[in-house]
Amino acid sequence: MSDQKIKTGKCACGAVSFKVKAPDTYGACHCKMCRQWCGGLWMGVVCDEIIELNGPVQEWESSKIASRGFCAECGSSVWHKPKQSSNFTFGQGLFDDQQGWTLTREICADDQPDHYALADKGQKAFTGWGTLMAVITGRLPK
Repeated sequence: MSDQKIKTGKCACGAVSFKVKAPDTYGACHCKMCRQWCGGLWMGVVCDEIIELNGPVQEWESSKIASRGFCAECGSSVWHKPKQSSNFTFGQGLFDDQQGWTLTREICADDQPDHYALADKGQKAFTGWGTLMAVITGRLPK
């Protein structure tokens, strides 16, 4: 990935902390699994490299295609890890610096409930699981 910077973050209780290489962009996933996992849409930052990870992260194999990490102390959703990729997607809200981020894509937009929608700021909205697989394997259409 291009334009990645070193960024830090932590879970709600602070027991899990991390340092990663990450861009200033993130995506939102509307799929049912993500909504059930984190209580709403998942806003994730695709990170190429974990520089440092501290604390009690538990991993759960949530499907045939991915696992999810969460803090064993407070339960905060920490990451989504596709099995077909070396990338981790960390929760955008966990990052210490919340300024200067740009929402660039919405995944599984056809699965979002009719009672909410994000403001259209020019992000791309993709539908279906085929696009989701393209995103998590780094083959997102331009």
